[in-house]
Amino acid sequence: MLTDEIGGLEAAREALARERLEELQALARTYRNWSVKELALALGRQPGRLVPESGMPKIDLVVGLAKALDWPVDAVVDHLMKPAGDVRRAPIAHDVAADYARLYDESLQKRLERDYAEAIRLAVRARAVADNPTRRAAALFVEAFAHEAAGSYVESVRCLRDAVRIDGVSLNWRLLCDAHLANVLFMQGHTTQAVGIASSVIDYIGSVSAADPVLQSACAVAHWARGHSLRTSIPLANFDAWGVLAQTARDHFRRASEIAEELSTNDAFSMRNLTASTSIDAIAMELDAICDEQAHEEVVRRLVDIVREGGSVEPGVSERKAWASIALANTAKRFVTDAMQLRGILELASAALRAHAVATNNWYFAHRHLQLDSERRRSLVDHGVASRALDATEARLVAGVLGQIPVARSEAASYFELYAAQEGSRT
Repeated sequence: MLTDEIGGLEAAREALARERLEELQALARTYRNWSVKELALALGRQPGRLVPESGMPKIDLVVGLAKALDWPVDAVVDHLMKPAGDVRRAPIAHDVAADYARLYDESLQKRLERDYAEAIRLAVRARAVADNPTRRAAALFVEAFAHEAAGSYVESVRCLRDAVRIDGVSLNWRLLCDAHLANVLFMQGHTTQAVGIASSVIDYIGSVSAADPVLQSACAVAHWARGHSLRTSIPLANFDAWGVLAQTARDHFRRASEIAEELSTNDAFSMRNLTASTSIDAIAMELDAICDEQAHEEVVRRLVDIVREGGSVEPGVSERKAWASIALANTAKRFVTDAMQLRGILELASAALRAHAVATNNWYFAHRHLQLDSERRRSLVDHGVASRALDATEARLVAGVLGQIPVARSEAASYFELYAAQEGSRT
């Protein structure tokens, strides 16, 4: 029966959780040269009650273990919650190796149809029947792609890291997974890691004589990720000395655009890798203004036109509009001196980012919206205007950003303070 199967899976998860908790406690005892009693004292537990029946420790136990091991808290959580190792899952009865291509293609199609749960399920099935390392890595890649689209950046990173750790993966697929890992890390705010991985991919591909669509796609994504990482490292104030870096970032975006154009006729890659390329011209405008300060007024005007889509003030959800909103906000902060004009531009950009984030679970854009909206709220508070309550949509954005964008967690207190309590709650 289904209930019996679910109960069995739950029991297996609890057993695995208890095993991992016992592993960490044994490691902490060895690391600190503690007895069981000393470990229990450090963790605030009775010696016979160090591991709960469910295997799921309370937060104080997790924090205590992190201190005992000198680990970050999230490293302890990751170890406790990660999937069950690299053991190959048994193929579903009716799936065989010959079904791999079908499952892979169906996963991609479901992702395009925004049925992300089904896309992930099909990708997992494809990996279960994959008959070589490259196919396993490719299945993890499409699973990561679906997780990212669904808004689970943490799971996307996990899949991509698992893919690049598989021995025997072909060079082109290894580099494609690395390039996408750099991009997701950039979206999470890990720009230093993103620059390093993207640079390695670009350099390695430059040393390869032959190129195929997979390598070309990897190169385009790597240029995209490196361009963004460099772009975001340029300060909003005192940016005059950063023109060379802006030029370098602009060159990376142009190269990404050129490769995307070359790939546009390839049916296997055009649909899933070219959506962002339509935004490159808008992103490059921010860099154009830095390289030529005389152009900033024209850049602001053109970006406002893109965000408004020909004059409409209603926020849309296109990816190009969202990237244009980021470029517009940064350019306005650097060059617009009129306070009222700047406030209007930032509200326009924030609204467009919010619309896209709500529609697509894109937490990178949601994070940028919250940053802009927080700035606006701080200015209003300074003028004696109270912050409003957090509505359900805004609460979802805050929760998604704090869960999927690690660098945003340092801003958590200010978000809760500025948005006040959840709407409808009682004091």
